[in-house]
Amino acid sequence: MDYVFLIAGAIVILTCFYFIVSPFFTTAEKHSERAVVEEETLTLDQIYSAVNELEMDYLMKKITAEDFGRLKEQYQLLAAELMKTGMDGKKPAGSRENGDEAEAEILRELRKLRKQKG
Repeated sequence: MDYVFLIAGAIVILTCFYFIVSPFFTTAEKHSERAVVEEETLTLDQIYSAVNELEMDYLMKKITAEDFGRLKEQYQLLAAELMKTGMDGKKPAGSRENGDEAEAEILRELRKLRKQKG
């Protein structure tokens, strides 16, 4: 009877040890692939909310002015690229007109954000 408890205890201990140690031996590729997939599924609303959070962090002095400027510019460029591609990942059929419309839409959205903030 004691052997049954020893074997069951050993199995429980080895299982716990496996779950504790296994994350240290996973490859970074799985994490980077997951990040790429998440990056591809960003929406315009998520980008705008990230910019708003960034502005709050800046106003609360959590980040420096140069970091704020750099990150905000990156988010705005990402939003512009997302708007230019038509938000479905495909290039629009038109040429210059669609680009001008996208830039006008970006400016309208930025004005809305500034009005909401101020």
